[in-house]
Amino acid sequence: MKHTIKNAALAVFALAAVLSSCNKLEAPMAQNAQEQRYNIDVTLGGAAIEVETKATGEAATVTANEAKVNNLQVLVFRGDFLDAYGTASANTLSVSCTAGSRTIYAVVNGPNLSAVTSLNAFKAMAVDLSANSADSFVMIGSTSTTLPGTKSVNIEVSRLVSRVVIKQITRNFTAPSLQSLSFTVDKIYLVNAAGDINYGKTAATTKWYNLQEDKNEVPALLKDTPAASIANNASHSTYHYFYAMPNPATSKTTRLVIEATLGSSKYYYPVDLPALEGNKSYELAGVTIKRGGSDNPDTPVTSDDISFSLTVKGWTTSTINEQVI
Repeated sequence: MKHTIKNAALAVFALAAVLSSCNKLEAPMAQNAQEQRYNIDVTLGGAAIEVETKATGEAATVTANEAKVNNLQVLVFRGDFLDAYGTASANTLSVSCTAGSRTIYAVVNGPNLSAVTSLNAFKAMAVDLSANSADSFVMIGSTSTTLPGTKSVNIEVSRLVSRVVIKQITRNFTAPSLQSLSFTVDKIYLVNAAGDINYGKTAATTKWYNLQEDKNEVPALLKDTPAASIANNASHSTYHYFYAMPNPATSKTTRLVIEATLGSSKYYYPVDLPALEGNKSYELAGVTIKRGGSDNPDTPVTSDDISFSLTVKGWTTSTINEQVI
């Protein structure tokens, strides 16, 4: 019995020694599991924010509004997993990340992204056109870097939306019976405006605004109401700015519509726009109207009715040739 008790005691002592030894070995491992983090400064860059954009009026004011940074969110990904997140109301932000190869996204003026946990989920998230406003456009940009070697990065951001500008509307009726009638541009708006895009810019549009007609949807971005009377052989030369999500679709062409009253009759002058790309400006230098237009805002008029020119700029700009309607 004494030998049994002695042996049992020795076994307990040996087990305790082994456990103590294991704990000493595991302590450094547990400490290593708490990875060291490194601060990295993220600063925004790119033409989209170099100037401090819907509005009608002076180009400088509109340009300043289009470039405003109201809030910045930075997401750092470690593969598909979120490594760090930060937010600020400025164009510079410092975030704390672990070491290794990292992908960094900057989102400006976007919806709250604090619940994002993976890169794939982030890229799949859709942004609605209504998340934008005249002085708060959603922008995005990304870069890759390796820590701890990198102390700071500059991320060029660009707007998700496309911009459409009409600079001048000219009335040039040749028929004497039309020359004597009053002519008023009541409204200018976009129809078939794409309403969303995902952050990864890969998914097709699932939402449309002002489909086939003016439905007063997102009017701050899609519509102006100048109520401008134009005498024959005269022009309305105020710039009008409109914004929609990119639209590569040919089945739902985005159109700019001039809705006008000639005498007592309502007419529409739709202008077909090319496939719209994000952060590009499609600029109508001038539209010349020569006669009564369409009775439907989604039915294009003939070249006898309207003429125009379009320029694409990289806001980047696209010029649409002068239109004669």
